[in-house]
Amino acid sequence: MAGFLSGLLGRAPAAAATESPDTTNYDTTPCFRAPTTLTSLDTLPPPTASEQTALDAIKSQRTSLLADLPEEPADGRARFNADKWLTEQRMILYLRANKGNGELAAKKLRATLEWRCTYRPHAITPEDMELEGSVGKQYLNGFDNQGHPILYMFPHRQNTKDAGEQLRWVVFTMEQAIRAMPDGVTKIAIVIDVSKYSMSQSVPLSTAREFLNILEAHYPERLYKAFVLSPPTMFVMFYHIVAPFIDPVTKSKIAFVNLAGKKQADGKDGPWVNIGDFIDRSRLQRDAGGEWDFKFDREQYWPVLVKEYEDFVAAECRP
Repeated sequence: MAGFLSGLLGRAPAAAATESPDTTNYDTTPCFRAPTTLTSLDTLPPPTASEQTALDAIKSQRTSLLADLPEEPADGRARFNADKWLTEQRMILYLRANKGNGELAAKKLRATLEWRCTYRPHAITPEDMELEGSVGKQYLNGFDNQGHPILYMFPHRQNTKDAGEQLRWVVFTMEQAIRAMPDGVTKIAIVIDVSKYSMSQSVPLSTAREFLNILEAHYPERLYKAFVLSPPTMFVMFYHIVAPFIDPVTKSKIAFVNLAGKKQADGKDGPWVNIGDFIDRSRLQRDAGGEWDFKFDREQYWPVLVKEYEDFVAAECRP
């Protein structure tokens, strides 16, 4: 799985040839709030009877889970509000990620609480991420038919080589997507353009492995689907090699998309889907097979992002 993800993250490519001017009248206003017209939201199912028993056991440990967490430095940045973060919804996500094992779920919750005090995703600011977020290689924009926020990824736009900062940008955008979820929705959709994929753009396996570890340990049950756009033959072959080593649940969430509009048959070449069955094409970017002429423009995107982050700090963090 780490090898597969190394292809998705990407590293800075060689300079591209000069392209003809694009005269399209693009929309540059990002969408961070779900349309009110969405009526079939994919909300978290209530706990089963057995899950409720395990959930009650986790709730009984709340005081110990929150006790003696690592102190954050007094550096003027947003501080983690652990009590507010530890919701019943998150307890259920961790419980299901650990197949109903309440004891293990509680241990994983505690590990994440400690990680959030040391890694401090809440304290990563838009200002910190200006370079990583300047070219539109990964950003939040819009929602699918069930209210999942969409994270767009364009690995060929990679503009940096600092693996630590690249990971922080992934964490920042994951946090942003979670904050954008409509009430009850707990998963995100990822749209990844690998049409320009090459092995030379793959990040080191160690970086991909750390990325995977963060997602599995601290963002369990958050992925709805990863739509992989127009994967070239080499990419599909690579997927086929690593597929036996990918967790079956994770593998079921990976979907290949042929932007030519033809849905290819599932089989050894991968799981092909029609992305329009999941995201209304009027709300899907044209470069992902939709009809929305959206183009990432840092000057337009960034002020909206900054305002969203400032609202989050005011509402959810400790002073």
